[in-house]
Amino acid sequence: MTQIRNQLVQLNSSANALFILYYSAQGEPFPSHLDKLCGPNVTDFPPFHADGMEKDKLVELYRIIAYLGASLGNVTRDQKVLNPNAQDLHSRLSSTADILRGLLSNVLCRLCNKYHVGHVDVTYGPDTSGKDVFQKKKLGCQLLGKYKQVIAQLVQAF
Repeated sequence: MTQIRNQLVQLNSSANALFILYYSAQGEPFPSHLDKLCGPNVTDFPPFHADGMEKDKLVELYRIIAYLGASLGNVTRDQKVLNPNAQDLHSRLSSTADILRGLLSNVLCRLCNKYHVGHVDVTYGPDTSGKDVFQKKKLGCQLLGKYKQVIAQLVQAF
């Protein structure tokens, strides 16, 4: 559990900077309309109940991290096309995705070893490949706004 906690703390410590870097790289109107364009309005996001039993919290954490990892992959892919020169952003998105993959592995390991749970059903965010440029930027911004919010809650719960 210490490793899981440490990874959550690490993600939380960089979440706001990643969010700022992301919306700044998108250009106007994103920086001046954050509430409207980047609010954490992700409707299909997996739920989390901080007051649950450890096993239930770990299953929900696994679902959230799987969702975030896949969604962040879409955001990274889109940003490499939409903002090819934003190397710092690409690097931070990739680094965050790497930490999420490690966290996902650690959570599944804990679930398997302690609770004998070898499989967790997960859902993924919308595929952005068919969206227009503005929608891709907006969905990425909303996702990172939600990420920043939920990681802070997860740190408190673990």
